[in-house]
Amino acid sequence: MLKLPTNIRYGIRLIITLAKAQRRMNTNELAREMDVSPLYLRQVAIPLEKNGIIKSVKGAKGGYSLNVDPSKTNLYTIIKAMNEDFSLLECVNCSDACPRSDTCVSRELWIGLSLALRNALQGVTLKGLISEKPENLIHNILGKKGEASFVQSA
Repeated sequence: MLKLPTNIRYGIRLIITLAKAQRRMNTNELAREMDVSPLYLRQVAIPLEKNGIIKSVKGAKGGYSLNVDPSKTNLYTIIKAMNEDFSLLECVNCSDACPRSDTCVSRELWIGLSLALRNALQGVTLKGLISEKPENLIHNILGKKGEASFVQSA
């Protein structure tokens, strides 16, 4: 199974929580809402704050708030703000990463899939993520109507 790094998953959850709240939330409140330790939450927040996605205020009435327009901020922007390269394999962005890159039959596949994933993430705004019904969001990402067969119901 292909897995997203934990910091990306929690970073996106942090941004969604702040976008839904539409207000500043302190670390303990966010941690309870997200069911994560406040210490880990602070670690996840560092690159998001550094790159202007969220802002923090220190002190008794401090906390984190969204610092971007949800209608103009997409998931790819959030992931990039977390300093993550979102390519499926290292050779996608760096042909020197593998001695077979020049002759690899499957490298173009990985490049194409990485680009498709990037395009899908660029097409999902934070506003769409918090306001769409989950099934509509999936259809919008896939760009077609009908059932998404890879999504499993709980």
